Amino acid sequence: MATQMTSQSTNTNGPRKSDRWIPWYFVGGFAVMLIANISLITFSMTSWNGLVTKHAFEEGNNYNAAMSGAARQQELGWRSKLSVAGVINQNATISVLFRDRDSNPITGAKMSVVLNRSDRDDLDQTVPMVEIAPGEYRASANFPVYGRWQLRTIAHAMGDDYQTVEYVVVQP
Repeated sequence: MATQMTSQSTNTNGPRKSDRWIPWYFVGGFAVMLIANISLITFSMTSWNGLVTKHAFEEGNNYNAAMSGAARQQELGWRSKLSVAGVINQNATISVLFRDRDSNPITGAKMSVVLNRSDRDDLDQTVPMVEIAPGEYRASANFPVYGRWQLRTIAHAMGDDYQTVEYVVVQP
């Protein structure tokens, strides 16, 4: 029995060397979590915020006016055909053919085209169009990056408004 007691007394000298690292495992785990959270917060603060418009409340209140404008546009039967051509060094020519229900040209319209990128709102721009022939409007535009662009044609003619949205891919 004396030999058993001596072996037990030698094992109770203190914790094992590996047990001293246990608190540091917790500290390391929290450090990894803190670094991950800081990275995600930094990324979310510097990336695109997802806003489509800065005046969502006002535009929401004008919903009925927008719907009646769309119905009026449907009644008029106006059509437009947009094309982007001659892309050289990210500059291109935008042309719009503007016609009424009977395919007659609509002249004297005040027209512009709004260029939008869905991934970057800092590249949005409005390009005023000039009538070069009856019902044919043209302008030069700069596309800072190649890829898919949303082009919104906005026109005011004969006391009525018209707009349409088309997507084009601009490539060299």
